Amino acid sequence: MKSILCLAPFILAGPLPAAGPELSLHQDLVESWQAPALPLQDSRAVFDWVFSRLPAEVIVYPTENYYYWRLSAGGREIRGNLRPASGMREQGLISFAYAEWLEFPDKLLQKDLLTAARRFGKADGVLVTCPDAFTCDITAQGKTVRFRFQQIPQLPPPDGVLQAHERFVSRTWDESGLPFYLCYDTQARCFFWILNETPSVAESFTALSPTIQIGRRTGFVFWRDQAHANRKILTAVREASILRNDYFDGPFDQLADNYAAQVPLRKYIEEAFPSLKNQIDLYGYYTSGEDAGSRVALTSYLAYQTTAEALAFTQKAATSSNPVEAIAAGGKNR
Repeated sequence: MKSILCLAPFILAGPLPAAGPELSLHQDLVESWQAPALPLQDSRAVFDWVFSRLPAEVIVYPTENYYYWRLSAGGREIRGNLRPASGMREQGLISFAYAEWLEFPDKLLQKDLLTAARRFGKADGVLVTCPDAFTCDITAQGKTVRFRFQQIPQLPPPDGVLQAHERFVSRTWDESGLPFYLCYDTQARCFFWILNETPSVAESFTALSPTIQIGRRTGFVFWRDQAHANRKILTAVREASILRNDYFDGPFDQLADNYAAQVPLRKYIEEAFPSLKNQIDLYGYYTSGEDAGSRVALTSYLAYQTTAEALAFTQKAATSSNPVEAIAAGGKNR
């Protein structure tokens, strides 16, 4: 779920704040479907409705700074986000976007898909201020909501995880709820993603082989590299999640935006893709041409349709002369 979709300074680099399991009732969902429809074509009306229901303080977990929400009304489910993006919020602007959720994507249904996206700022009666680099206050209709962003120290993986020719780029937090190390192979000139298991991850795994595991909640497939501290390298994500643009479409664009000036992202993107030299900004967005405003997608893994396909791909990559390069090449099918 990205541009259209998809909670003293706040520091969260380890375990999440304590919270109990959440109970969702089917009764509530059915009743929300029966609720009168909102004027979904009016993005300002939808913004006002969503904003009025936010608590006084929220936590933005994904490192791309999307605060996701969903609503059900009038027989529709809508998923969207409110984004105080780094580099934008300092200018007094936020983005707001949403789309009708299709449980089963279909080309015939896509033509009538309800979507909306716009920016809000002072001219719209929305005041955006930043008390510090990791706090944003948004005021609209007499209400102020404080958005707090994760502070994730940009520390490299533990010793032994990276080889001599590999480089740490940044720590990220995906909207799937999983943290990653974004890394770069200087020999193969490709990016790859390592699961950050410090101290633990909110996932349970099923073994597809002695060294290959799939996340039961996310559908992410990992290869356990026994030669390098048993690091778990992301090898594949579900194609269905990519088509639906949901929380499990992979970490390709959930980059460490709040640390863009500190991490060497642009340096390695330009090294991996020489044609992009002087064509992207610190955040990895194209600055000109038809792709201006879009982010370079670091899809260094396979988009799979079946678990058997993901297993076969990962097994083949793991036995190649450079498994990292072979895994990263899986993204070329996108």
